[in-house]
Amino acid sequence: MSISLALLSVTTALTAPPAAAEAPAPITVQTGDHADFSRLALVNAQGAPAVDVGSCGGRVAFSQGVPWPLEALNGTYSRRLTGFQTGEEGRSLTMDWPCGSRVTVRRERRITFIDVADPPRPARKPGAPVPASEGVLLAEAPGASVFPVIAPPPAHEPAPAQAAPISLAERLSPVASAQAQPVVQAQPAVQAPPVAQAPPPVQPQPVAKAPPPKPEPARTVAAVPPSAVPPVTAPAVQTDPPIRAFDLDAWAGDDYPARKQHLEQRIAESQGRARVDALLAMARFTLARALPEEGRAALDAAESLTPGPDQRYELRLLRDAFRALDGTADPDDSQFVRAQPTPAAADHHVWRSATLAPSRWTAAKSSLPIALKRLLSYPADLRGRLLTLLAESAGEAADGTALNLIVLEMITLDGIGSTDGRLDFFRGRLAELHNETAEALTHYKRAAALPNLYGHRAQVRSIELRLASGALDDPGAIAELESLRYAWRGGDVETDALAALGAAYTRAGRIDAALDIFGLLGRRFGATARGRAALTTGRGLLDAVIGHLETTPGSALDALSLQVRYGRTVALTDDDAGTRQRRLARLLARGGFTLEAARLLHTVAEATRGAERAAVGLELARVLLDAGRGSEALAVLDHTAGPAPDAAAAERRALLRAEAFAAEGEAMRAFDALRGLTGPDAARIRADSLFRAGEWPAARAAYAELLGGPGTPLPDDIAFHALAAFRAGDDAAVTAAAERHGKALAGTRWAGLLDALAVPPDPPGKPLSGATVSGQLAAAEALAGMVRRWKTP
Repeated sequence: MSISLALLSVTTALTAPPAAAEAPAPITVQTGDHADFSRLALVNAQGAPAVDVGSCGGRVAFSQGVPWPLEALNGTYSRRLTGFQTGEEGRSLTMDWPCGSRVTVRRERRITFIDVADPPRPARKPGAPVPASEGVLLAEAPGASVFPVIAPPPAHEPAPAQAAPISLAERLSPVASAQAQPVVQAQPAVQAPPVAQAPPPVQPQPVAKAPPPKPEPARTVAAVPPSAVPPVTAPAVQTDPPIRAFDLDAWAGDDYPARKQHLEQRIAESQGRARVDALLAMARFTLARALPEEGRAALDAAESLTPGPDQRYELRLLRDAFRALDGTADPDDSQFVRAQPTPAAADHHVWRSATLAPSRWTAAKSSLPIALKRLLSYPADLRGRLLTLLAESAGEAADGTALNLIVLEMITLDGIGSTDGRLDFFRGRLAELHNETAEALTHYKRAAALPNLYGHRAQVRSIELRLASGALDDPGAIAELESLRYAWRGGDVETDALAALGAAYTRAGRIDAALDIFGLLGRRFGATARGRAALTTGRGLLDAVIGHLETTPGSALDALSLQVRYGRTVALTDDDAGTRQRRLARLLARGGFTLEAARLLHTVAEATRGAERAAVGLELARVLLDAGRGSEALAVLDHTAGPAPDAAAAERRALLRAEAFAAEGEAMRAFDALRGLTGPDAARIRADSLFRAGEWPAARAAYAELLGGPGTPLPDDIAFHALAAFRAGDDAAVTAAAERHGKALAGTRWAGLLDALAVPPDPPGKPLSGATVSGQLAAAEALAGMVRRWKTP
């Protein structure tokens, strides 16, 4: 799940010179965020502007001055597009983006798109073991927290001699925050063992005799070298301690420009390890300000400077935090999940919940009470992003109790989301989970009044809720969804609207339109992270389309169109077992398109393993046998052989092998494959093998056993029994079959066969009678009609 924010649409006009006689042409400026890129779109009726792309920013220039809406542009949140400024008397607009970003400029008619994607970043293979150097801080002390929380020394403790005030640069040092403040004690009666193995410092003689203070226990997270412990002297002025590792409110600061400028200056002036420390401080600052793109750029720069083991651990933690903030973290490869938190490590619970929430809500819920309490002390922007992430996950998991706690937290903490429709959207979702349809629609209507991300998401939910309750029909839903689709583009809600629109098209029987929507999801979004989520959303649309085709007669051409036009998108949308591709293959085989069905099942079989591969092999062999390709069916059964999930699958494999041998004319091998198998299917394959081998009396007897069994006989069994009896010269059996089963073949491809076979010829030497001639003509006509039906596709 991704969190996309910020939509700005401002219409300006080109400022024409005073001497110009014609009216200025309007310009529309629009910005929007995806999970993987940010977009700036300009619509100009009089030609495209010039766009210059730099490494850390860009410039858009017109030939005439433009009244750019700088205040609105800079006041709208965007992950990657910041620092909008005008120049050249309004003819140009400059902007900043993270250094190294991948920028794409394209034009479609009157629209110029500038897409700013994430910078490329290295990644460690998921599931790889953590190097020993990255686990140093976790292993230094039993029960040590991932986030070392360091408390300032008590006021009564003596401080080092001649302590100077700690500067802002020193307080922003992540190394200082990762180590404990050395606590100096007076000489106690019984010396406590030091944490680090070092000789005790030399204590000076006191000026006046006084009882020694009670010894305080040493508090350390990392071992303190002996040189770091100064002697005890007279108390000095109390100074502010370094900022703790995850004291995010302190990292954010009160003055954003000043803090950012100070950190940038530190980065520019430092070298080596100090530069890595400065970049870590910048990453913590951007994390506190909920700016993941800038933070990841700082982490990438720090990783390129050969950080030390402790710094690499800090980098790993911060990168996991940024992934959790975006909702793209892998729980199996995150320190927040792999390291078990202690009850006192509240920050760990926050980021553990954020990491687990999108995919494992049940596990994330266990840390939710501590996380919500800890979020009270987080900066407003970061708190809002994390609460939104948790609310999205709780809503998707249909956990009304947890969503209620999160919504109450959002209401209590400064009314988070009250101005952008976010709060109303989640309150509507909460009412929907409580089956309060009227209240949910009221909240959705209030949120839909705002033309932004959550407003449009509320419109989609409102449409779906009214459809489910019967207050809206499919034509009305299609009209509303189409207006929503064409009114606003560039955000996450478009995929949801497209999926809902495609489902409405399917229910209305407009399969071509539904297929176009499904293909649009694959073409426009298939290459991005949000696109993969959109394809997951489109899986419901694909289920609806295939389900409609399965229940609709004569839908083979629609199934073929789905496979030919959007086969790749179907494969991207499908699960690991290829469930939807297998359903589509059954539709194709049912419609007679066995070649396309076989190709599709071949592709699925190559991508699966184990029991799933064996199951797909059985389906593929069935399709090949129906197409008369017995040798290929045998090859498929041999190549996909694997552990059978149950006895029924093993029996089915044996029956298919026997049927393939019979189709190839190898009766003895078919009998060997059927050894030990009973039931009508095995008996039918035995009879078919005897018929193909020309053993007419034996085939007649085998088919007679099938016709005498329980249940209604199949038309093919009746026909082959009569043909075997006719070839064996048993006219009585043919006549008996015609009298007993003649009506059962009416309306089938065998209609007229028994009447043709049952006409007895006149004895030799006797002139033909009129009845005999009429019977022979009727038999010929019946045979001709049967041949026509066989040849008709």
